Amino acid sequence: MTLRVLPRSRLDRVVPPLVRDCALVALVPVAGDSSWAADVAWSVARASATASPGARRVVALVDLCLESPILHETKHLAAAPGIAEAIAADVDLTEVAQDVEGVNFVPSGTDVANPMVVLGSSRWGRLQAGFRNEGALLLVYLPAERLSELGASPDGVMALAPNGVDLGSPEGRALLAARDRGVDLLGTVRERWSSTTPAPNGGSSVWPSRPLVVAAVAAIAIGGAAIVATAKGAFRGSPPPQTAPVAKPPQPAAPVPVPEAVAVLLPILETQDSGAWTLQLAAYGEPERALAHADRLTAAGVSAIVSALAPDASGAVWYRVQTGVYATRAAALTARASYWRKHIAKRGEGKPLKAPYSLALLRASDGARLRDLGFTGLRWGKTGPVLVGAYEHPEQAVVAQAQLDRAGIPTTVFTRTERTP
Repeated sequence: MTLRVLPRSRLDRVVPPLVRDCALVALVPVAGDSSWAADVAWSVARASATASPGARRVVALVDLCLESPILHETKHLAAAPGIAEAIAADVDLTEVAQDVEGVNFVPSGTDVANPMVVLGSSRWGRLQAGFRNEGALLLVYLPAERLSELGASPDGVMALAPNGVDLGSPEGRALLAARDRGVDLLGTVRERWSSTTPAPNGGSSVWPSRPLVVAAVAAIAIGGAAIVATAKGAFRGSPPPQTAPVAKPPQPAAPVPVPEAVAVLLPILETQDSGAWTLQLAAYGEPERALAHADRLTAAGVSAIVSALAPDASGAVWYRVQTGVYATRAAALTARASYWRKHIAKRGEGKPLKAPYSLALLRASDGARLRDLGFTGLRWGKTGPVLVGAYEHPEQAVVAQAQLDRAGIPTTVFTRTERTP
């Protein structure tokens, strides 16, 4: 698997939609340069606070790097009182918070004789519930190895790594373990969109720059839905900084509708206003195993998606098996519970995944060729295009698109978040 890339220069555009439904998000530094990671954590917090013109979301940033706190140094602030004192005295966070550039910052504090007392406190669950009730967001900055020690399960985790995350590293394994516990991996903040990564043979591998990917990156940067909720009670908000308007890029040509002669070969997805969410049931290193799993789901009456991902840091290509298209995370969780009851998936399987991008066939007749090439096809509504895969960002679709290109099947990026007829 790969983690969604969040370019540092675009945080104000890509972060708000990611954290919109979250109350507690962990920011995990995965970088040798601690000052870089700390500065980015502040940037994420400011971006999260931006809701829409004239409104801000209440955001708190807590430094839980208790052995080596650094967030306060980045802004030349006092280290105490902080979260350690708040947990020990059971006082409201407003008693120790500092308003910094529209973010309510809570430093680590100085009374940290036993970090586990702070990290493992049951109060984190209450704080998470309170922030959710107020529509606010609690960001905690802590090392990857401490994720499992936090007294509440975050709604999401965001890695801070200038050159990406090696999922085979100790930090990468800690992130994967969090995912296995049901935590959403929201993505990795990187210094730039792509970088050179080690290839399996010891050389280097850089994905070529393609017009489709460039256009899709621009679309991600400006296309996220704005947060409109304003929290009350926990902290006092402040007006947002003014930002210059961004021009909308040209949209790709609309895919050709699928005629009935081809559509009968494909499972049909219900037409709806938004289908950004899917359920990931498994991921395999071999496409044959992924297709076999998809066949079992189809036999059980469940529309299945097989998504070939761009290589991870090890160079491996993973084939995700996903089901359904859902407007919200809650709808995906409801479907997962139904799968468990019907024994379509084992209890504990099924990760809600916000993956609003697919590849749409530009020639309807190519739908009949997908299976022989190792792909599944899903028809969007009764008259919509044939879709291949479900991806968190367009860069993940590079492998699938290249394979289809080599087979003479042209595609374009299709975003399953627009209103459909």
